[in-house]
Amino acid sequence: MVIALASRVPLFRLLVLTAVCLAPHTASAAGDIDPAVITAQTGDYLVAPLDGADGCRLTLTAEEAIGGYAVAGAEGCAKSLPILTNVAAWNFDGSGGLLLIDVLRKVHARFEESEGSPLQTNGENGPLLALVPAVDGISHLPAPANMKGAWQMKRPDGTAVCQLSFTGTADSDGNLGLSVEEPCEGAVRKLKLRSWTANGLGITLLGDGGSSLAFTATASGFEKDRNEGGKPLLLVRN
Repeated sequence: MVIALASRVPLFRLLVLTAVCLAPHTASAAGDIDPAVITAQTGDYLVAPLDGADGCRLTLTAEEAIGGYAVAGAEGCAKSLPILTNVAAWNFDGSGGLLLIDVLRKVHARFEESEGSPLQTNGENGPLLALVPAVDGISHLPAPANMKGAWQMKRPDGTAVCQLSFTGTADSDGNLGLSVEEPCEGAVRKLKLRSWTANGLGITLLGDGGSSLAFTATASGFEKDRNEGGKPLLLVRN
């Protein structure tokens, strides 16, 4: 199975921060962290609920601010995620996670890292949120609420490959159902796709015998993950 990590900073570099922070779950002091690690975490991010509702875009910078490093764009969260409108800074928490805080150092979101998944909150102080690198034209994460229904696999030139139907019903492993419809090329049918799972801005279609096919979100749907190899393939809403 191909699953891309959504965090910009590899886990091993975040774990190094534990040794230089004052205490677990507290923000790191400016100057304690290797500037290269800070720079690696900066950039444009989408903060969005795991249920597929719209999120908002934040820019994490390397500019020092009260409690950490400056955040830009929080005013754009007023409609979709009002809990983040007062966020002014970000910082590492010393345990591999990331904090979004205001000018009074109040934590408005604490993102924790788990292997193979994007940074996520635990939902204690609001909705379950993920922090993923932003992609232009995308405002939400893939979830049953926005994936359910008919989709088509096709080549970039428009050639139809296979029809799929996504459901919101989960199996015992928590994977969501899908069915392969006709017409469908033999190469896809051989995968015996039965379910799908979301991971950040990506989805993975799962089949019998451990077969899988991973896609990454685009503004118009999904494209086959580059790590899959083979011919380019798109997944778009019918």
